[in-house]
Amino acid sequence: MKHPSLTGWKLVILQPLDINDEPDEFPQLAIDPLGARQGDHVFFTSDTKYIQHLVGRKDSPIRFSIQGIMDDQPEVKKKRR
Repeated sequence: MKHPSLTGWKLVILQPLDINDEPDEFPQLAIDPLGARQGDHVFFTSDTKYIQHLVGRKDSPIRFSIQGIMDDQPEVKKKRR
């Protein structure tokens, strides 16, 4: 069941990356107020006050929100077989 504070928000799964564009830690659930596309490199925040203000509720369970989409997207690395 979706929490009422998330009604109308696009939810996305983020995969944090390290400096080498390799997965770093576990994927995270976030709200996306900017409309990022699958594969976009974004930066995100866990600032509770910002997220509470964004969703308009202090009891929202969401911990992350996209704050920006990178202008220069890294090239997708294709694995050679």
